[in-house]
Amino acid sequence: MNWRKVIQLTLIHVAVTITVVPVTSTLNRIMIADMQMSALFVSLLVALPYLLSPLQVILGNWADRHAVWGQHRSPWIILGGLMAAFGGYFTAHAVYWMQADPVLGLLASIAAFLVWGVGVNIASVSYLSLVGDLTADTPEWRSRAVSVMWTGMILFIILTSLLLARLLEPFSEEALYLAFGAVWAAACLFLFAGVAGVERVAAGRPLQNSADNPMMAFRLLADNPTAQRFFVYLLLVLIAIYAQDVVLEPYGAEALGMSVGMTARLTSIWGVGLLITLVGGTFLIRRVGKRRAANMGAGATALAFLLVIFAGLLQSPALFMGSVLAVGLGAGLLTVASLSLMLDMTAPQAVGLYMGAWGVANFVGRALGNISSGLVRDGVYWLSNNAVAGYMAVFALEALSLVLAVWVFRSISVENFHRDAEAQLAHVLAAAAD
Repeated sequence: MNWRKVIQLTLIHVAVTITVVPVTSTLNRIMIADMQMSALFVSLLVALPYLLSPLQVILGNWADRHAVWGQHRSPWIILGGLMAAFGGYFTAHAVYWMQADPVLGLLASIAAFLVWGVGVNIASVSYLSLVGDLTADTPEWRSRAVSVMWTGMILFIILTSLLLARLLEPFSEEALYLAFGAVWAAACLFLFAGVAGVERVAAGRPLQNSADNPMMAFRLLADNPTAQRFFVYLLLVLIAIYAQDVVLEPYGAEALGMSVGMTARLTSIWGVGLLITLVGGTFLIRRVGKRRAANMGAGATALAFLLVIFAGLLQSPALFMGSVLAVGLGAGLLTVASLSLMLDMTAPQAVGLYMGAWGVANFVGRALGNISSGLVRDGVYWLSNNAVAGYMAVFALEALSLVLAVWVFRSISVENFHRDAEAQLAHVLAAAAD
């Protein structure tokens, strides 16, 4: 492992992540606040690709043991990255097509969102597994790689958000297509620059003597009590962090009267907070430990969501933007601590398998967060005839989810995970040999 490969891994991570920004920070606001589409409908479209995330376990497990053109990860990174870039670009066109032809437009939207989301799934499990592969013999590089990758990701989320805000003032349909096209071009450029030569040999570490049976992969996870609890913990954390994806910008529009350009900047404000604690969080983790840092991040994020509610009650855009910054600060600390724990909770013989499992938690958490936020917003709106109250209910539930995550986290330890993983791996390999 060396710094060149860390930079390349960062470029890959950036390429995939920036395809998410225009969909979840701009297109969602246009569909809900401007086109007056149901928040539940929009959240289902955004979450639709994530429902296929169990494929990450199958792909990660299969890629551990089979090379394509002599490589275990790079071909899948390229395929997934290109699907994410092209699918993300066409979501904007498909959404406007729904206004001209609802049936064909809906089918096109489902197809575009699926291509985008499946691509993100494929690329994510592949480059995270590659990080595990490349740092298997040099674990001291693992925290460095994660820190640089996520720092680079947040920097480019901020830059992408600012670019979108600039290109969308004044707003028009053509400006939206131009903004999405710029993200597509950047994602493709970063993807190919990152993949080139990063995996020179077949880096996967095969699951020894295992049968080529996806159900055995799931058994390794299902029979590990600590893995189950960590999966639930990740779900709660991710639901809390990502439920606001669909509703934050529409909330700014409907509760505070913010323009498309102004709400597009919210992601950059959130990103600045996230970046600060992603960088500083490493030092804090060394001082207080991963467990305590994760709990501190969860508590700070829960309080920040309550501030978002008060900003709407007080009709204060300044407090709202400050609250979004606070959400980023808390989420950044929670993210860097959870990511470090996630990389600790892998077995060397099955890196792709466990990365696939945590990838499933990531995408299922996003899906449940997106769907529940749309359902709660629309449900409360229907009951109260007050759209703003619906958004506030979502933010309150996010705070509650973080409190539950802290409670679940009490029973999780890395030592117990590895003990259970080794026992289950030996059991599964013995069954495969029979």
